[in-house]
Amino acid sequence: MVSIDDADLEHGVIHIGKITETKRAFIAFLRPEVIDWIKREYLPVRESLVKAKLGIIKADYLDVNPNADEWSRRFMPFDRDRLRREIKESARQVLGREFELYELRKFFATYMISQGVPESIVNTLQGRAPSSEFRVLVEHYWSPRYEELRQWYLKFAPRVCCFTYLLKLSY
Repeated sequence: MVSIDDADLEHGVIHIGKITETKRAFIAFLRPEVIDWIKREYLPVRESLVKAKLGIIKADYLDVNPNADEWSRRFMPFDRDRLRREIKESARQVLGREFELYELRKFFATYMISQGVPESIVNTLQGRAPSSEFRVLVEHYWSPRYEELRQWYLKFAPRVCCFTYLLKLSY
C-alpha cells in the first residue's frame, strides 16, 4: 500500500517500491493538474475522512483487526478489496459488463505505443521486469533518469483521472 509519505507532491511523484518476480514498480508520476487537484480537493477531504473514521477503525467494529496507524497513513485510506469491488460494480452499472483493472494497464501501454513512445520506456513506466535475455542490458547499462521518464509521461500519457469517484466511495 502506498502511504501518504510516499507521495512527493512537490516533484509530482509517488514512490511505490514494489518488487515482485515480474514487476519493478518504483515510481509513478502525477500530472501537474492532478497534483493541484490533490492539494486543493483531495488532501483536505482525506484528512477529515481519517479523523472521522479513525475511532471506528481502532475500535474494530468489523472484527477484521486492522492496524489503525497503518490505515491512517495510506495515501488512499480504503480497503483495497472493497475498492476493487466498487470499481467492478460501477463498471457493471455503466458498461454492462465486468471490468478488469488489467484493462487500464493495457490501455495505457497501447495508447503510449500508439503515440510513438519506445517500448522500453512504456515497460519501465509500467514497472515490467525485463525478460532474462535483456536483464543484463537493462540492469547494468540502460537506466533512464526519473526526469527523462517524467518527460515521456507528461508529453504522451493519456489524461485520465477518476479521483472524484474514489472520494465518493468513502461517504
